[in-house]
Amino acid sequence: MDKIKALLDELAAVVAEMETMTEGEGEDSAPMTEEQEASLRSLEQRAEKLRERIEFLQRVQAKNIELRAVLERAAPAKAIETPETKEPEVENRHYAVPKDHGTLKAFSGPDASERAYRAGMHIKGYVFGDAEARRWCKDHGVESRVQAGGVNSLGGVLTSPELSSEIIRLVEEFGVFPQYAKRVNMNSDTLVYARRTGGLTARPVGENVEVTASDVTFDNVELTAKIWGVANRTSNSLLEDSVIDLADAMAVETAQAFSEAFDNAGFIGDGTLTYHGVTGVAVKVLQAAYSASVVTATSNTTFGDLTMKNFTDLLARLPLYARNRNARWYISPAGWGAAMLRLAMLPGGASGAGGNSSDNVASGFGETFLGYPVTLVQPMQSALTGTTGTVAALFGDLSQAAIFGERRAISIKTASERYIEFDQTLTFATTRNAMIVNDLGSTIKAGPVVALKFG
Repeated sequence: MDKIKALLDELAAVVAEMETMTEGEGEDSAPMTEEQEASLRSLEQRAEKLRERIEFLQRVQAKNIELRAVLERAAPAKAIETPETKEPEVENRHYAVPKDHGTLKAFSGPDASERAYRAGMHIKGYVFGDAEARRWCKDHGVESRVQAGGVNSLGGVLTSPELSSEIIRLVEEFGVFPQYAKRVNMNSDTLVYARRTGGLTARPVGENVEVTASDVTFDNVELTAKIWGVANRTSNSLLEDSVIDLADAMAVETAQAFSEAFDNAGFIGDGTLTYHGVTGVAVKVLQAAYSASVVTATSNTTFGDLTMKNFTDLLARLPLYARNRNARWYISPAGWGAAMLRLAMLPGGASGAGGNSSDNVASGFGETFLGYPVTLVQPMQSALTGTTGTVAALFGDLSQAAIFGERRAISIKTASERYIEFDQTLTFATTRNAMIVNDLGSTIKAGPVVALKFG
């Protein structure tokens, strides 16, 4: 590849020189001297030889990729173009990967094994310095970008775009807060977001009577991006077993760590450094300023005490504008089982019953309650005792109550020399985002998310 690039640069210089010599040729220009013509012919011959060498090397390169694909039982992932046709000389097909790996958790879909193999080969080639794996990555278009000074053998770090894309997908799949809060892109470290606080008013109009004007009003919500990081030490011996399993395990562990941190901050954050200064919705809604958004289950202090009336009262408290869009329940797995599922299984004649028959109980229940979907939030209150005064469940449209600002997507870096004495590799993933709960109503008006509090 380097030889071809050098020849292409040389050819470009020859062509530029030829164009310079032929500029101004016309009826009024002086005729070209024999010396100039001889020089131009020499340049033409040189250019032709360069073109032939470039085409020859490109054919050799394409053949090498094709033959290596046969040896690897794989087809090339990228093709070589000729200067004349600009058409690929080798067909672009999917490549085969080893099948001796376990069930994948991070990589899903029809080409999951192939994507995991690409990520694993990137780690093997650019982190562990395997020359064949690095050559495989170049043949198959697996990119590597240097993120820090130095070379990898001296502790430099390299990012893995193949792995980063899977982690981003998993965070969105595992994390509740990033999924359901309003997502906005941030082009700088801070973003001032306009929030609508009031709208137009329609009034009755009498004949020849002036209509009283009304205005749409706004205030501002400021987002400040913060850096979140996940550091992980991986045993190098794992690589020897399967590059596919290694990439899959790294993606799952990193994504779960980010998802847990985002949900902790977004739902139960108390504004301290532990949660990057974020006050979560289940904490903020209990502040006196948002009392209209809280329904207290009087005398019911545990999930086992909650009644159907407690939940229907909460549903009734949510404003219609939030209920008609993306309203859903947010509750811990323990709360779902001890309260919602318990009530749903009560016989029709029981107090606070769900009215389900034995057939319905036998067939199981989906994660829905009172006609709305239930989203399980691990950080929310899970204790079965000692829960007085805490939030049992949330109900509403989180996208109208909270914002998740994205400054930079997840970037994963690796360094093989940091823990060389332990035969381990450091994986360091970072992302920059901002989370804020911006609208929970007031003391007289419920917001787009309402809370059920243990009495």
